[in-house]
Amino acid sequence: MTHNLLKDSLIYTSGNVVARGLSFIMQVTVWSNLFPPDVYGQIAYCYVFISFMAVLLPFGTDAAFMNYFVREKEKAAYLTNTMIFIVLMGLVFVGLSFLFRHNIAVLAIRSDAPKLLSLSLLILFFDILNNQGILYLRAENRAGLSVLLMNIEIFIRFSLLLLLVTAFSNRIEYILWANVVSSCILAITLLFIMAPTFRFSSISAGTMKQLLFFGLPFMISGLFDRTIELADRRLLGYFAGDETVGLYVACYTVAVLIRLIVYSFNAGWQPYFLREIDREEGRERLERIHIQTGAVFIVLWFLGSLWLPDIVRIPIGGGRHILNAAYWEGIPVIPVIMGAYVMMGLYFLQLPGIYYRKKTGMNAVFMGSAAVVNIILNLLLIPRMGMMGAAIATASAYAVMAASIRIWNGRYSAVRQGSIKMLILIAVSAGIYLLSAGADLSLTGKALVSVVYLTGMYLIQPLRLSSVLRK
Repeated sequence: MTHNLLKDSLIYTSGNVVARGLSFIMQVTVWSNLFPPDVYGQIAYCYVFISFMAVLLPFGTDAAFMNYFVREKEKAAYLTNTMIFIVLMGLVFVGLSFLFRHNIAVLAIRSDAPKLLSLSLLILFFDILNNQGILYLRAENRAGLSVLLMNIEIFIRFSLLLLLVTAFSNRIEYILWANVVSSCILAITLLFIMAPTFRFSSISAGTMKQLLFFGLPFMISGLFDRTIELADRRLLGYFAGDETVGLYVACYTVAVLIRLIVYSFNAGWQPYFLREIDREEGRERLERIHIQTGAVFIVLWFLGSLWLPDIVRIPIGGGRHILNAAYWEGIPVIPVIMGAYVMMGLYFLQLPGIYYRKKTGMNAVFMGSAAVVNIILNLLLIPRMGMMGAAIATASAYAVMAASIRIWNGRYSAVRQGSIKMLILIAVSAGIYLLSAGADLSLTGKALVSVVYLTGMYLIQPLRLSSVLRK
């Protein structure tokens, strides 16, 4: 069997670089130079609502679809039943929410703005359809097409935003209108691609029940994950106000580098390990991938933490910068949030163990524990430390996840992992970064430190692609 993980991950990563690059420009440079932090905070609340509900509405059937579609033969039945369920749930929720939008708006987006809620609901409906369509392409190993479509969608959204702002004014609803149109176009395209696989004769209560039973733990896990990622914004708004939320979210978005790499890798990783985990030689390959990829995540964290605070201050003319100067107060949270995503990456790398033991419900346990830690630390740290307290709470929660699954795998998993070496890599990287940050290095000094660091990391853990790609 040819090993396609690297190829698929590189396709997802390279494709997402363009999409996330445009998204970065849009969310960091354009938004921060158009809107003050308190308005940016209101935008953030809309997307917190969308992101949270996009996990809840499929009830885990999207995760169940990926498992059964990859591993079972009745592919059309699983796609058809999943799509029917998702569409029905989406229509019911969006319809009811629209009817009561005046009452729901204050709770959902912290503002008596029914128009913003209505636009958010439209985005939500199209997003759950698009997520299922992208999962279908991933399961079919059509990585190139999936990233092409995602890039087209973000390009349309970016172009529409610039057009609307230029032609009219910099009003917050234009951000959402641009998203509605681009997401609708993507949804129609994906439905057209999936249509030949639909078999409406295969609609079955039994299949839907199978999808729901498998998927509910993943829905719970997803809600815990959204809690870890999004609760800090709501609590920060409660304790410190919308302006602080705007500062925090803008700088949080800068940490997209590590998130981009981690989630792009996972897009290829999940269908890959599902195909490999039941074979002994496949599990041996997963062991090699774990340490190699973990080392790459850690190195990228160090380099990003060292250089991104300087990069976002680069001027772009007219007194503007990549990140508007009004938002620089939040820059210190960037390395902490990037560290949180490294912990998430290490968690993803250890998922094969619970799939092999058919204990996917443990995913909810690990994420639930992390969500509790996150909320407690947010409540304790935000009143004392503000944005940095929220960032520390997020990083701590993901670290709890990574540590918890590692302890469980150590007792029950057949997939071995190099825990000691990973801890050494983390300790060395964190130590060198803290010394460098404390020394207030010049650009030349940072370049020298980067070279020395990369050399040392290669000596500790050489990156040997041949050992990972061996058949």
